[in-house]
Amino acid sequence: MNKFIDKRVKVRLHDEKKAKRREPGSAFAFLNECAACWNALDEARRKLRRSLMYSYGDQWGDFVTDPDTLAQITEGELIKKNGKVPLKNNMIAPILSNIDGQLRQNLMRPVCVARDSEESKLGEMMSVAIEYVHDINEMEELDSDSMRMLLNGGMTAQRIEYGLNPAKEKHDVWVHSVNPSRLFFNTNVEDVRMWDVTCIGELFDLSLDSVLAHFGHTPEEKERIRNIYGSISSSPVASSRSMQGDESRHLSFFSPSRSDLCRVILGWKLESRDAYCWNDEERGCWGYLPFNEESRAMLESENKRRRAEGTEKGIAEEDLLLIEYSFATERFWYYRYMTPYGDVLQEGRSPYWHGEHNYVLHLYPLVQGKLGNFVEQFIDQQRAINRTATLIDFIRGTSSKGVLVVDDEAFESMSREEVIDEYVRYNGVLFVKLKPGQSIDGVVRQYNSGAAVAGDFELLNLQLRLINEISGVNSAMQGQNPHSGTPASLYAQQVQNSSLNLKGLFDGFRTFRRRRDTKLMKTIQQFYKEKRYIDLAGSHYKEEAKWYNPEKVQDCEIDVTISEGYNTPAYRMVADDFLMELFRSNAVDVRTLLENSSFPFATRILESIKRNEQQLAKGAPMEGIPKELVEKAANGSMLARNTASVADDAPEK
Repeated sequence: MNKFIDKRVKVRLHDEKKAKRREPGSAFAFLNECAACWNALDEARRKLRRSLMYSYGDQWGDFVTDPDTLAQITEGELIKKNGKVPLKNNMIAPILSNIDGQLRQNLMRPVCVARDSEESKLGEMMSVAIEYVHDINEMEELDSDSMRMLLNGGMTAQRIEYGLNPAKEKHDVWVHSVNPSRLFFNTNVEDVRMWDVTCIGELFDLSLDSVLAHFGHTPEEKERIRNIYGSISSSPVASSRSMQGDESRHLSFFSPSRSDLCRVILGWKLESRDAYCWNDEERGCWGYLPFNEESRAMLESENKRRRAEGTEKGIAEEDLLLIEYSFATERFWYYRYMTPYGDVLQEGRSPYWHGEHNYVLHLYPLVQGKLGNFVEQFIDQQRAINRTATLIDFIRGTSSKGVLVVDDEAFESMSREEVIDEYVRYNGVLFVKLKPGQSIDGVVRQYNSGAAVAGDFELLNLQLRLINEISGVNSAMQGQNPHSGTPASLYAQQVQNSSLNLKGLFDGFRTFRRRRDTKLMKTIQQFYKEKRYIDLAGSHYKEEAKWYNPEKVQDCEIDVTISEGYNTPAYRMVADDFLMELFRSNAVDVRTLLENSSFPFATRILESIKRNEQQLAKGAPMEGIPKELVEKAANGSMLARNTASVADDAPEK
């Protein structure tokens, strides 16, 4: 049987070598397919850029037609041209900050559960390994960035790889955040679980040295890459608008964002081929082999060997466990690293045990193939707020404020300039010649208008209230003080009900994280080939679970669930109170209390107890305690144990 497995592996390796020598036309056709997928997402990227502009950028950046020149200018430029000041009151950024704060506050952690209850220790081992990978990848920041992209663009993705990270200078499993502006996939996706994704990839802009380091494995390959990217500028290009998002805003599929960078296109495609689908009941496994005579001869040879062994052992033909096979169509993921010119830098079948691509994609909300956008739904309210504020400011600037009306004939002895100077001067004197029956109010009068149109402030307050109601982040969720007379139970109910508006968003992101961690776990199982000690789990796992053993984990079927983490303040408070109740009722001892609690001093006390126990085992006194007290304590402890033993042996009355 081992010979059959060796042959099966050799056939697959030979098949992969043939695949790497495919004609260039197929790669160029796939490059055009990737370009079509990227171009089809142009509207989604436009909405992403507009949402980011309203969330963190210029909220007057939409282009409009200038009525005088018929040219396209921004709304802010048109407002300035009309003599107004384009004011803005960004109400979107606090909403996104509140959602980001809720995500960070409700820390979730992956928990691995082995399908076999007898292998529960392996589940703990994988949980420790995933927590370690989360720590080295700073997963909290990655998830926060992914949530921001999901809110502004309706799509987010992460990429999982194993290799050398130059920033960390080590080989390990790494998770990379994917810029949605550089992401492409087939746009006929309708399944919210992303099961109908057949093409996915990403655009990379790398320096020539990085491309040579990744794909130049031989001197010949390095020379070939230099010839492909011969027109790349050797000096870095500096821009006066750096860190303003222009590179992502003006992306093109075939051209890099800067002249000193090389465009590399990674594309994954779900391909198919004719194959034999075999099922081996003896070993409990199945798979595919190429549809050719060599594969058929190998399968028949293995069945012939089993028949011969069965005949020698006297096993009937119908009782033999033979390999069953039939014609089928095999679906497999194939990747290519390509240049914009159609050259293939690297290609092959999926190198991962899970057999899929290394991306995790999440779209929300996705309704019948239409991609939504969380921020876009209340951009109109934000525009109304800015317009109302600008209108009020313009009315205040153009209305009369302290206008002085003077009868010109009443000041015969003073010029106009002298009247103005005396009016604004402290202790000024005006010489007025009044007519018979005329009062001073008829000569000098000052006017002040209301400086605003009635109802403007009510309209502004209405828009502020609407934007919170539409986004789902109302005053109760923001933690604002309730109105006087609001019962505590009612306010608590308002907080709970307000969280229901975002429950679909958080639950969907939680599913995205579970799919990410599942693929992360499978990658760890494949590439962690040596035993290692991972001391990052604190006191929540046993010591043996911190020793990662690849021989035990690689063949184990493990599921991943996402549960509430131990780092939330509410969880720590409940757990510590529960442990203290157990300790007061003598259900647990001091060591158990300290090992499972989150007290800041628990670790130091626990280390002191362990150190004292080691000294007692060696016959040395404990630190800080005289030897005679130790002997008395030991005698008292022995007397107590003897008394308890006598009490247990005594007959009941």
